[in-house]
Amino acid sequence: MRILRCASEKGGLIVPDGNYYLVDSGYANTDKFLSPHRGLKYHLANFGPNAHRSYTGPEEMFNHRHAQLRNIVERTFGIWKNRFSILKNMKLFSLNVQADIVMAYAIIHNYISQFHLSDTYLHVNIGSEDDDYGTNQNFDESILEGMIGVGDSNKGVILRTKIKNKMWLMRVISLNL
Repeated sequence: MRILRCASEKGGLIVPDGNYYLVDSGYANTDKFLSPHRGLKYHLANFGPNAHRSYTGPEEMFNHRHAQLRNIVERTFGIWKNRFSILKNMKLFSLNVQADIVMAYAIIHNYISQFHLSDTYLHVNIGSEDDDYGTNQNFDESILEGMIGVGDSNKGVILRTKIKNKMWLMRVISLNL
């Protein structure tokens, strides 16, 4: 939380309006940083292969999809770090140069994956940090709200509610078709 706060207040981290980052439950839920619902299943392993058939409600479905998306992002960064070892230690470069390096390697990676389907990096099972997500779900969220300088927690609740309700409605509609 301190690093995020410093990045937003001193480092120039800006989340454009209408956008947000997915974060784990160690962060406050705001309109700029969407966290999962605390106290509910979050680990992908806890959902099992047929999770989409057994959600207990929209919050659990939101958490499952949140975890799935974060898993893809983590896996992608794992692949990139294996492919482009410079990404493992970029402290020597300024933040702007680091951003340019990541963007360049994302473009190169996408080009390679589009034209070289037998690429070994795409088929390696990179260990996911997902097993550690959601472990800090038993603390008072009001403590976090005072620590973060980016986003509004009330707007975050509204945004997360809109997203989960829309996903749930789409699920109900598709099940009734």
